[in-house]
Amino acid sequence: MGMIQISGQEHQVAKGKTVQQAVSDLGFHPDSYLYLVDGRPVPMDTVITDSMTVRAMRVASGG
Repeated sequence: MGMIQISGQEHQVAKGKTVQQAVSDLGFHPDSYLYLVDGRPVPMDTVITDSMTVRAMRVASGG
């Protein structure tokens, strides 16, 4: 099992899914976040592995 941290909460996710799939399954919009693993940005198609922790940071936009 991997872990995704979104909005201050931790969610366990099954390994083998992409970050995008896992975030969608949790009911969030994947395009609204930047994803970090060990402090480094990773693409949404990164496959989650055992003991991986993905931190989702909300992306702010505006004009």
